[in-house]
Amino acid sequence: MGMKRIVLIATLALSAAAGMAAEDRLALAEGLARRGMHAQALAEYEAFLKENQEGDAADDARFGLAACYEKVGRDAEARALYQALAGRLSGERQAVARLRLGLSFLYAADAPGEARPLLEMAATGQAAEEARQVALLNLGVCYARLGQGKAADSLFARVAAGKGPYAAQAKAAQAGRLLEQGQAAEAWARYREAIADAPEQAAPAFHAAFKAQAWPEAAAFAKAAGADRLGATGLLPAAYAALRAKRPDEAKAWLEAAKKASPAPTPDRLAVEGAVAEALGDVPGALAAHERLLAEFPKSAQAPAAAQAMLILRAKANDPAAFLKAHDRVAALLTPEARGALAPLLLDAAIRADDAAQARAAAAWLMENADAAQAADAGYRLGWLEHRSGNAAQAGETWLRTAERWPAAPCAGQAAYAAATAFAAAKQPDRAERALALALASGDAAAAADALMLKARQALAENDAAGAAAALDEYLARFPKGRSAAEAAYLRGLVFFNAQDFAAAEAALGKALAPAEGEGGPTPLDHARRTDAALRRAQALHALGRGDEAAALLQPLVSLKDAQGLPPAYLGWLAEFRLGRKEWAEAEAVARVLAHREGAAADRALGNLLLGRAAEAQGQKATAIAAYEAALGDDDASPTAYDAPAAVGLGRLRADAGAHDHARAAFLTAIARADDSTEGRLARAQAYAGLAAACDALGLRDEALRASMSLIIFYDDKTLVPAAFRAAIANLRAQGRADEAETLRREFAQRYPDEARQTAE
Repeated sequence: MGMKRIVLIATLALSAAAGMAAEDRLALAEGLARRGMHAQALAEYEAFLKENQEGDAADDARFGLAACYEKVGRDAEARALYQALAGRLSGERQAVARLRLGLSFLYAADAPGEARPLLEMAATGQAAEEARQVALLNLGVCYARLGQGKAADSLFARVAAGKGPYAAQAKAAQAGRLLEQGQAAEAWARYREAIADAPEQAAPAFHAAFKAQAWPEAAAFAKAAGADRLGATGLLPAAYAALRAKRPDEAKAWLEAAKKASPAPTPDRLAVEGAVAEALGDVPGALAAHERLLAEFPKSAQAPAAAQAMLILRAKANDPAAFLKAHDRVAALLTPEARGALAPLLLDAAIRADDAAQARAAAAWLMENADAAQAADAGYRLGWLEHRSGNAAQAGETWLRTAERWPAAPCAGQAAYAAATAFAAAKQPDRAERALALALASGDAAAAADALMLKARQALAENDAAGAAAALDEYLARFPKGRSAAEAAYLRGLVFFNAQDFAAAEAALGKALAPAEGEGGPTPLDHARRTDAALRRAQALHALGRGDEAAALLQPLVSLKDAQGLPPAYLGWLAEFRLGRKEWAEAEAVARVLAHREGAAADRALGNLLLGRAAEAQGQKATAIAAYEAALGDDDASPTAYDAPAAVGLGRLRADAGAHDHARAAFLTAIARADDSTEGRLARAQAYAGLAAACDALGLRDEALRASMSLIIFYDDKTLVPAAFRAAIANLRAQGRADEAETLRREFAQRYPDEARQTAE
C-alpha cells in the first residue's frame, strides 16, 4: 500500500481520536487532571465534548473542564460552565453545580454577595447530605465575610452540633473565629474537640472493613467508633479484627468489653479468648480457654480448631507425656487434616525431651494408631526430622523401613526416593541401591524417575560419567516413555558427546529431540535445551563427516521447496526463530514462503511482517517498507492482528529516513488498528513512543506531549514508559511549564526510581 493510502488512514485515525474510544479520552483527561496537568487535561475535555454533547458522561466532562478552568485561572469560563449546568440540570447534580458556582464566587471572585444565594439554594435544595454540609460550612464563611458574624456563628454551631467529619470541620471553623477574636485559649480547646470528634461513619466503616477482612483498617475504625457506637454485637468482631491486625492489647480490651456486655460464654468468644491469650504470650490463659471450649461445647464448629490449637500449645510446653495424654483425649475431635498436620508434633515433643527412644516410641504410636497412609506419613516425617538433625544414615533407615512396611502407601515411593538420597549422601551405595529398587517397584513412576534422575545429576555434578551413564541407561531402559525420558536422553547424549563418542551422542540427542508419543509420553525439552541438543547433534554429525545432515538440521526440517506443505504456524515459528538467531537470510526465505502462499490473509500478513523485519535487519529498506505495507493490506480487507506491528515497523523506517510526517501517519495507523491482545497493546505502546518522537521532530509539541502522556497513563513498560517520562518532562520544560514538569518528574521518580536516578545523574 502506498504512502497516499497511509496518510488517508492517518487522517481517519486523527478524526477518531487516534483510535482512542470516547471513554478512554475521558479517562485520559481525568488522568492528566489528577497529575496537575490541567491545561493538557482541559484540551482533552474540550475535544471529548466536541464529539459527545449528551448524557451523564458529557456532564461529567463539563464538571471536569470547569475544574480545570479554575486551576489555570480561567475562573470566568468555569463559572459560565457551572452556571449553564445549574440552569439545565436538576436534583443533586444541579445542587452540585450551584455549590461549585457559589464556591467560585466566594473564593475566586471574592464576591460573597453573589455566592450567598447559590450556597443557600445548595444547602436547602435536593443536594446530597455531603454537598449540603459543604454548602452550610461555606455559607458560614460567606456570612462571616459579609460581616454577618452572628449568622456565621449560628451556622457553624448548627453543623458542629451534628456528627461526622463536617461537625469536626465546623468546630475547627468556630475555633478559627475565636482566634480572630483573640480568644486563644477557647480556640485551642475547640480545636481539640474538633480533632477528637469521631466521624459517624466509623461504625459502618468498621463492619465493611471486617467483612472485607481488611483487619488493620477494621481495627482502626473500631477504635475510632468506640464501644457505644459499635454496640454489643460489634465488640467480639472488634476483638477479632484487632487480633488479626496484630494488636493483641486492643483485642484484649475489646474482649473484656464483650464479656462484660454478654457474660455467658459462647464458642466464638472462647475461641477468640484463646487466640488473644496466645498472641499475648499467656499460654495458661490460652489453654484454659481452649479446654473450656472443648469441655462445654465439644460438638461446636470451633471444637476441632480448639483441639488442634491446644495440642500445639502443649507441644510447645516441652511436656511430651502431657501432650500425648491430651492427644488421646481429644483425638476424636480432630479432623483428618489436623491429625496429619499434628503428626510431626508428636515426634517433636519426644525430641524436645531429648529422648531418642521416646521419639521412636512417638513415631511408633502414630504408626500403630493411624491408617496406612498416615502411619507411613509419620515415618516419612520422622525421617525428615532425623535428617535435619544431621543423621542422614538414620534418616535413610527410617525412610527405608517406612517404604518396606507400607509399600502401597501414597508416600512409600517418595520415602524410598528420600532414603536413596540419604544413603547416597552417607556414602552407603548398597543401601542406596536397595532404596532405589523399592522406589522403582513402588508403582510411583514419579518417585522412581526422580530417584534415577537424581542419581544421574549427582554423578554428573561429581564428574562421574560412568555413574551418570549407568543411571541414565537404567532410566531409559525401564521408563522409555517416562516423564523425564527426553531429559534422560539429552543428558545421556551430553555424556557421550563429552566422551567424544559422536555416533552414540547423535543417536541419543536424536531421541531427545523426538516428539512426545501421545498422552503420558515423555515431556519435550524446553526451548533452550532443544536448541542446545540440536546444535550438539549437528556438531556430532559434522565430526562424523555427515556435513549435509548437520546443515539440514540447522535449516528447516524440510527444504523450502517443500515448505508449502508445512502448517503456517510452523513457518511463522521457524522464521521468528531465525530472526532471534540473527540468521536474516534464512528468516527472509521462510517468511517469503509464508507471505506468498495461498490461504488465510492473516497468515500472509504474518509472513509479510516477518519478511519486513528480516529485510530491515539486512538494511533492505525498500523491501522492508513494501513488506510492511503488504502486511497492512488494503482498506477493504479485514484487519488482522499484524496490522499494528507492521505499521510500527513502517513508521520506524519512515522516521529513520527523516520523513517524520509519514512516520506520524504510520504510527497513528498503528494506534488505530491495535487490538487488545498482548501483542496489540505492545504495538500501541511502541506506536505512542514513535508518535511522540515524530511529532517532536515536526514541532508538534502538544501532540507529542499527548502521545507521551498516553503511554505514561495507560502502560507500565520499564523501557518505553521511562523514555516517555523523559520526553514529556523535556517537552513541558521547553514550553515553560515548569510546575507540570516537576509534578511529572516526581511521578517518574516514584514509579521508576532506578531509571529516574540514572536520568538525574
